[in-house]
Amino acid sequence: MTPPILEARGLQAGYGEGLVLRGVDIAVRPGEAIGLMGRNGMGKTTLIRTLLGQLPARAGQVLADGRDITREATFRRAQRGIAVVPEGRGVFASLSVMENLLLAARPDADGRTPWPLERVLTTFPRLAQRARNRGDQLSGGEQQMLAIGRALMTNPRLLILDEATEGLAPLLRDEIWRTIRTIREAGLACIVVDKTVGAVLSVVDRAEILVKGSLVWSGRPDALRADPELMHRHLGV
Repeated sequence: MTPPILEARGLQAGYGEGLVLRGVDIAVRPGEAIGLMGRNGMGKTTLIRTLLGQLPARAGQVLADGRDITREATFRRAQRGIAVVPEGRGVFASLSVMENLLLAARPDADGRTPWPLERVLTTFPRLAQRARNRGDQLSGGEQQMLAIGRALMTNPRLLILDEATEGLAPLLRDEIWRTIRTIREAGLACIVVDKTVGAVLSVVDRAEILVKGSLVWSGRPDALRADPELMHRHLGV
């Protein structure tokens, strides 16, 4: 069996004296989409930061393609084809849309470019229209599109979306979700973190629920939808 693109085994991490992640096991296989779910403060962003190497693991392992990368630098993990659309977008305000995109452009590990500039601009027509505008001249929704497009320009094997629709107007949220579905239909593996439970469940193959730094439930979206008491208890829905 093909090993997961990215995997955590018994992962523990935290800040200062506090422990946030308490032995998390999670794996993402090629072409698979996972919804990482839980109320605020349950450890979702901490898990992402630890998987990316932005926060050191205190115990356990992070593996990529079956290889231990627990101590590997963040940029090395990016070179393995792991891309993130961070909470807050991280757009370069003084650079144009085109410069933001081209700055990130690189082929995948096999020298292929499944997401060339033309495909990204076709996926986000609004970015093509605003190509010469600076990052700080874009609306929040346009900045989010740019953040996703920039991640795709790295031609990743795994795309991590952390609160991709937070703070956006309903119409823009709908547009972002349509784009995420397009990315999924292209077969790109994803980890999706978002408070819009119904939308997340509509695009993922499996949901994982974090409670106080521990995974308490894992399963198919239809199984979660069929258990309203579980959803209310852990997700407030």
